[in-house]
Amino acid sequence: MFFRFIVAGSALLLIARWRGAALPARLADWWPIALLGALNYTLYLGLTAVALRHLSAGMGAVLASTNPLMLAVCAAWLLDERLTVPKVVGLLASFAGVAWVMWSRIGPDNEPGAMGLIVVSIACLVAGTLLFKRAQPRFDLLVLNGGQLLVAGLLLAVPVLVWEDLHAVRFTSSFLAAQAYLIVGVSWVGMLIWFWLLTHGDATRASAYFFLNPVLGIFLGALLLGEPLHARDFLGSAVVAVGIWLVQRG
Repeated sequence: MFFRFIVAGSALLLIARWRGAALPARLADWWPIALLGALNYTLYLGLTAVALRHLSAGMGAVLASTNPLMLAVCAAWLLDERLTVPKVVGLLASFAGVAWVMWSRIGPDNEPGAMGLIVVSIACLVAGTLLFKRAQPRFDLLVLNGGQLLVAGLLLAVPVLVWEDLHAVRFTSSFLAAQAYLIVGVSWVGMLIWFWLLTHGDATRASAYFFLNPVLGIFLGALLLGEPLHARDFLGSAVVAVGIWLVQRG
């Protein structure tokens, strides 16, 4: 993540500058971006990576899907977003669909401490989302995302130097391909879509799309890895889709 964030953030800021976007000129302008980077990247993804070493992928997916539920409650309180009946029904239906699909994939080795760590990481992402909506940064989205990524990478430098074995890193073709996908597909495209959704609508509606992550993971696993699909996967996915539709309509 340190390598990915530094490269992704630096490159995105260079692209933004090449496009003529203004960079933060004052330290006061950097503080919200730095805090967002710490919450959205360093803590959220960093704690999740540590926790998933002691959790099954199924349990991790179910716990990660508490994000829209947690955010909906906080947004109603702090952002004055109306928590309508269709929204509540849609959120609960989508969460139930994810839990139903992933239940058979929840393994036995799920440490309580790791489960708690996932919840803390989700709380950090929720806090970052609320801060983004409240602060409404006035900079270009490329600058906002690039600044967050760069700060997150710098913050991860300390735990990397303290705990990681840098000699174990091998810049193989598979490693570089994975990094390229994570930088372009996730850190750039995925997160820019996320911030665009937040700037153009309610946080609750935007977060509902998080329910798609485990569903898409299942079908990609079947397509690319030959993992089996069951009838409950299709039924649960349909429930998730209906739930997201209800949230958007509400």
